[in-house]
Amino acid sequence: MKIVRRVLIALLFIANVGLAIYALNGIKEPPQEIDTANVTIIEAQEQAEAEEHPAFIKKEYVLTLPQGENVAVGKKAETSSFTDVYNAPKAVDGDSAGASYWEGKADYPNTLTVDLETPTKFQTVRLTLNPLPIWGKRTQTFAVNVSSDGITYEELVGTKQYTFDPATGNEVQISFDEVETKFVQLVVTENSGAGGGQIAEFEVYRK
Repeated sequence: MKIVRRVLIALLFIANVGLAIYALNGIKEPPQEIDTANVTIIEAQEQAEAEEHPAFIKKEYVLTLPQGENVAVGKKAETSSFTDVYNAPKAVDGDSAGASYWEGKADYPNTLTVDLETPTKFQTVRLTLNPLPIWGKRTQTFAVNVSSDGITYEELVGTKQYTFDPATGNEVQISFDEVETKFVQLVVTENSGAGGGQIAEFEVYRK
């Protein structure tokens, strides 16, 4: 029995060694001949520089101002409320950069009113925030009202939500049929980026 056991162990050892050698060498397939008549050769397109897929190319934004002259710059501006040093005159000083902006308190509705001094014809209102990316994308909801005496106002543009996006200049332009009035008022009721309304420049354009 001992001899038979030793023989079996020797046979198993030899078999395992053979399997190991077979696994290391792998299965060698016989070479196959390729019929060149069935092969299509395509020449690679020459590429002098790296190419970017059109779907990932970001179109550069080009700022286009409304037609005419901004008649609100430097005019008197008043507000229903403001925070810290961000008062109404900063919205008509011709500067959208830095800390030059108006910001209302969280006591909606916030109103921002510009006195054009004399009855003036205009057809576009442009509202801006600081264009730097740090002023992230946000929405503000507001209406535009007008008045001839600064006391009684009527709605010129109804309440609507607008998007301010630094990728497109952080601006909103609202055009309408030409009107003539002395006071232009913004009535803000929502701002997703702050507690109150925010406007860096409140511009009114006449042709």
